[in-house]
Amino acid sequence: GDILGSEQAGFIDNIGIEMYLKILNEEVARLKGEVVEEEQIKDERPLLSVETHIDDEYVDDTDLKIEIHKKINEIDSYDKLLEVKKELEDRFGKVDEKVIIYMYEEWFETLAKKYQVEEVHQTKNYIELIFSEEISNKIDGEKLFLDAFNISRMFRFQMKNKHLIIILDTIKLEENYIYLLTKILDTIELKNE
Repeated sequence: GDILGSEQAGFIDNIGIEMYLKILNEEVARLKGEVVEEEQIKDERPLLSVETHIDDEYVDDTDLKIEIHKKINEIDSYDKLLEVKKELEDRFGKVDEKVIIYMYEEWFETLAKKYQVEEVHQTKNYIELIFSEEISNKIDGEKLFLDAFNISRMFRFQMKNKHLIIILDTIKLEENYIYLLTKILDTIELKNE
């Protein structure tokens, strides 16, 4: 079948490439008659809804697409993002905006985990990041507020039940929200205790 074509793109977007590859490998093993142990599956869906499909115009070979997905899934810093982007451009040509957004989403996931973002609510009008109570008490709020103002005036802040909430209004953004969210998370500094 069309393993990484447009029909599967929505499915991969929903469950993430790592889970998709795990399911694919298990199914191949079952077809070979191998016994596959069932394990507890944790929710691996991305926190934000971004497209993770790699267009056939960029790379049409399935093995290369899987390799690209694996490379992108290794992104855990801005430096790693730049390294992967450079490698892809050296091998396949200019990376389009959709793939760059996908790379930023991977970096966002790392930052969200580092700063204990417990929940993300995404609507067509805004995105909310809800931090744990523990990290909410450690974040330098004054610096974060000033940094947010310098990044975009579309950020708002709330404290609810001792949890910091960063809200990004997405209606009239001039750039993709993922850039702004990674920038704001990357500026977070924790107070010395």
